[in-house]
Amino acid sequence: MQRYWSCVLGSLIVAITILAGCTSSQAATGGGGEIVFSRDILPLLQEKFAPLLEEEAGLDLGSWESLMRGSNLGEVVIPFDADRSLIVKVAERSGASLLSSAEISRVRQWIDEGARNDDGAVPFADATELLYVTSQGSALVSVIDMEANVVIRTVDLRKLGFSENARPHHIVVEPEGEHWYVSLIGENTVLKFNRANELVGRFSFEVPGMLALDAAGGILYVGRSMSAVNPPQRIGFADADGGEVEEVDVFYPRPHALALTGDGRVLYGASLGVNQMASIDTESMDVEIHQVPGMHHSLVQFAVSPDGDVMIGGGEMSGILLFFDISDPMNPTVVDSLAVGGAPWHPVFSPDGTRAYVPRKMADAVSVIDMTARKQIAEITGPGLSQPHGSAVRSDGRYVYVSNSNLDGDYTPRRPFEGDPGGTVVVIDTQTNEVVKVLELENYPTGMGTR
Repeated sequence: MQRYWSCVLGSLIVAITILAGCTSSQAATGGGGEIVFSRDILPLLQEKFAPLLEEEAGLDLGSWESLMRGSNLGEVVIPFDADRSLIVKVAERSGASLLSSAEISRVRQWIDEGARNDDGAVPFADATELLYVTSQGSALVSVIDMEANVVIRTVDLRKLGFSENARPHHIVVEPEGEHWYVSLIGENTVLKFNRANELVGRFSFEVPGMLALDAAGGILYVGRSMSAVNPPQRIGFADADGGEVEEVDVFYPRPHALALTGDGRVLYGASLGVNQMASIDTESMDVEIHQVPGMHHSLVQFAVSPDGDVMIGGGEMSGILLFFDISDPMNPTVVDSLAVGGAPWHPVFSPDGTRAYVPRKMADAVSVIDMTARKQIAEITGPGLSQPHGSAVRSDGRYVYVSNSNLDGDYTPRRPFEGDPGGTVVVIDTQTNEVVKVLELENYPTGMGTR
């Protein structure tokens, strides 16, 4: 009997030793255990991934920090999103001869768990100047760090229960970046997210399009989608903290363009169908309708200057950029016009108001406007500018960002994997008026929002 129990005890010790060895092995290889970057990921990247990434000029695989900066062409790792990370896509489609499925799975796990460093830190967790971009054709929102100029997060709306046809269109962000809002044309909904990209609220609204946010007053304004054939002739407004959306009549067809004065006291809207615009007193909700002179414009979107005295708007059909004097906010007056052609889309001002940048969708170009002379002083073309749509500017004015739908496919991705869409955000250096980086996003990038 003693011999029997000695054998049992010995077997148990052997089993425990084997299990301990397996657990230790899992931790080292990422087989469901803890992954340590310097031990489990970095050597693998340097030894087996490096040959697959030789085309990524400027990519440094020497450290976690340099890896997160990506290459001159963009990011190679998107934390929490292995499927969209370049190193995984390259490995799965081109690296069969170099990498085992276990090695790829290890890198996948590391990325999906946040691409952490040895101390457990998630990259870009402290990023403050963020740009949110909708991919209307992919039910996706991409988050770009405007310091590093790389995509650092993605928000896949399908994982939140929305359909592939959610069609996210436009985004606005609170001044301190605590929350952001996105319109979903296909879901008749506007969503509210917090800084951690967690869904915290939603508003129902028929075919929402452009958004405007009065952060001080806590009111969110909603226009209608350009794709809606005959939407209600009303603009929506709601408490940004939640509640039902109310509506105000603007009496003209296809209300689309939307902009607020800096103090939030007056909201401007315009029609895609006729040469009419509205100024709305946001306290009384009184509406004034104004006739816009000239040929049929189809005003797509407005931008208000930093000093609040001037507003500009582009006509898709006329190709004309209009300059409005809004020093008397309820009575906007067209004081000048500039024929730029090519369907001017969503303009943006430089922080000092001396320049405006106007994407021209049908010209694959961006016009640089001298606001004092009200003249075009430069035209920006180059890689990635293919049906430009939205625009944003970094707070210091150094870079302008332009989204490009590329629905015609004129831009070819740097790694044209089969089935990959080719939408972009281009980064323009305002000192040289040149495209300095092309960030590749999923299908049909449209609206953009930043603090």
